[in-house]
Amino acid sequence: MDQQSPTKYLYIVGRGYSGSTIFSLLLGQSSAVENEGEIVFGFRPGFEGRRCVQRDLFMDCPFWAEVKRDFERRTDSAFADAVTLLYRRAHFLFAIPNLLASSRSAKVLETKRLATALYDSISEASNRPVVLDASKEMATAVFLLRHVDGVKFIHFVRNPFGVVDSYVKRIKRDQRFDMFRLHLRLERHYFIPIVISALVWTLQNLFWDLLRLLYPKKIIRLRYEDLCDGPVALLEAVEQFAGVSLAGSKAAATEKREMKLGHALQGNRTMWRGDLVFEPRKGLPQHLTSFDKAVIVLCTFPLMLAYGYLGWRIGKRGRIQSASDAEAPAVKPPKAPAS
Repeated sequence: MDQQSPTKYLYIVGRGYSGSTIFSLLLGQSSAVENEGEIVFGFRPGFEGRRCVQRDLFMDCPFWAEVKRDFERRTDSAFADAVTLLYRRAHFLFAIPNLLASSRSAKVLETKRLATALYDSISEASNRPVVLDASKEMATAVFLLRHVDGVKFIHFVRNPFGVVDSYVKRIKRDQRFDMFRLHLRLERHYFIPIVISALVWTLQNLFWDLLRLLYPKKIIRLRYEDLCDGPVALLEAVEQFAGVSLAGSKAAATEKREMKLGHALQGNRTMWRGDLVFEPRKGLPQHLTSFDKAVIVLCTFPLMLAYGYLGWRIGKRGRIQSASDAEAPAVKPPKAPAS
């Protein structure tokens, strides 16, 4: 591995449909960061018969074959059994138990051993010092926060209109509402999914904001909209936060290079398109009525205000500022060193 970094693992947290796929792909253009999409969630049942984004079956993929060999060498455990265990323990119902568990318990020590071995094996196979997991699984993130050293967390948020609009789009397309590994058949009447999606957006983001107060050096909050408007400034904030060079990522953003894909087993459809360049779009909600938007604001307005999504944001010392007149954007580039 060609670079030393105080950070060994990066983990993206937040709601689905927040733009984390394009963000993780961009981070993966750095020679220091290996992005394999939603790593833990990718090992859901049947993973051995699925294809990675390079179109190789897992069992035929040279990259995953090397990861598997190195993992089994490190742990003396069967790879399939171990990653299945990690997947099961990533269920959202384990979030609070993981937060409260003793770091000395046998279950915690075993899970820590397997999780770090998996990430370290991916790092070894890719020859990159930092592994990025975009799973956004709350239970896994809380476990890593409490029990594993060398992890930093990117709390990635997006305007709830965009998040809920994406949920409604997929409900209309698939006639199914997916959340927390539940799959509910739904052909019409979108009001309840809209309310649930908006409330979960509020609760989950509030949860990570509270944890950021307890772990300010381990968690940074970034907005998708700032990635769209100023990707280099946002990437520089990540560089300063994680101590990782993102020169390749900044070049991919500014030069519109085609982005290289890894070998992810799980991610949204964007990752399977190929020929991807960094062109994020904030867009406008296309599947929400005015009534839907009013309901979303009712469910989310405290954090929408705090994040600057209502035209105002809470500035330093609690002062409320116009988003356009705020002295500091949501992401500031690091200060230049003194000459």
